[in-house]
Amino acid sequence: MEIASFDSDDFASLKSFMTPIWHKTYSFLPKAQVELLIDKYFYPEGISHYLSIGYEYRKLTDAASHIGVLVYFDKGDSIYLDKLYLTEEARGLGYATDAFGWLLSFGKDVTLNVNQSNERAVACYKKNGFVIENEEYISLGDGMVNKDFNMRLTKANFEAQHSAKQFLRIPIISVEKPRAETE
Repeated sequence: MEIASFDSDDFASLKSFMTPIWHKTYSFLPKAQVELLIDKYFYPEGISHYLSIGYEYRKLTDAASHIGVLVYFDKGDSIYLDKLYLTEEARGLGYATDAFGWLLSFGKDVTLNVNQSNERAVACYKKNGFVIENEEYISLGDGMVNKDFNMRLTKANFEAQHSAKQFLRIPIISVEKPRAETE
């Protein structure tokens, strides 16, 4: 798997890439809520906002195929994993595990929020050593609420879940060092 910075074409196609993934991932949410979040995160104005406050966007590829998106933010004491989405064909193949290992290479814990009803994602996170720290209810307006778990991954928990052999089965190629290491 290759983890590369987004270019202008990647940003331009982000909404069209993410829309079918989000509709399938969040089929348990009202369609209006999914559309609201797609608009918030994947339209140029939303992307510009998140870039302006330090979020990093990465494209995940394998054999030249675009298989996913990784968005994160260095919070100082941890790396906040804002988004990790894979195409249906790329799920269950270890790419999420590889992405978590890459994020841990910053030398900090990885934190995230995940919708409590997203059972597949919660299971993936737990399998990789994330622990639930608390619950959070985020109002989206118009009576819509995200009911999330706040989760944390430490290097020790990750290593306890994966032997070196398991983790190294899919090589990670990064075209650049994580931002935290280059500043």
